[in-house]
Amino acid sequence: MSVSTSEQRWPLAKALAALEKVYGRPRRPAATDPFQMIVWENAAYLVDDARRAEVFGRIRDRIGLTPRAIAGAPESILIELLHDSGMRPPDRAARLKRCAALAEEIGAEHLRDTVRTDSPAARKLLKKFPGIGDPGADKILLYNGSARTLAPDSNALRVLVRLGFGKMEKDYGRTYRSAAQETAAELPSGFREIIAARELLRRHGQELCRRNAPRCEACPLPARCPAFRTKLFAAF
Repeated sequence: MSVSTSEQRWPLAKALAALEKVYGRPRRPAATDPFQMIVWENAAYLVDDARRAEVFGRIRDRIGLTPRAIAGAPESILIELLHDSGMRPPDRAARLKRCAALAEEIGAEHLRDTVRTDSPAARKLLKKFPGIGDPGADKILLYNGSARTLAPDSNALRVLVRLGFGKMEKDYGRTYRSAAQETAAELPSGFREIIAARELLRRHGQELCRRNAPRCEACPLPARCPAFRTKLFAAF
């Protein structure tokens, strides 16, 4: 499904400016270190950001966020720390152990240096970790100043497609790549600004441009939103 042409949609910069008036400037990321971001992604499942941050903070304070600390922690302690992090805490504890073992095998410093200096090689390394596909790898590369992409999660991607950046495909990966291609020429100049843009789009997808029952009446963007005009709402 394609909901717009580039002439009909909002310029990305203007859409982002309108969203910032609603939500304010996004907060700084909870983590930017590559391994810590891998822990962030794997520590919780289908919970809100506040709960994920709480779980992440408990792991940091009780065990530590280095590969060695997590690899050496008793699995029972990890499960205890993950008790309210979504479904099946034992499975996530085991995933964190696998992440730590892989990071120790690769070398945390080598992983960090590769992410910051060699994005193609880093992408291959990152995708070896549980829970890290192309979107997760792109996010880690973006937050480390190595990839100019919005790296949208499903919430941000839904907003982009509804605004006409990319098109809805049966395959999620193709939808993701189409949005990345459509936004490439309109990205802000600096990495900090791109990260802020990603977080604004993500929050909009969480709060107003929701998967079901989007709150278009409260949205600042309906005047040039193809989905609002056509009622063809991408749902993912």
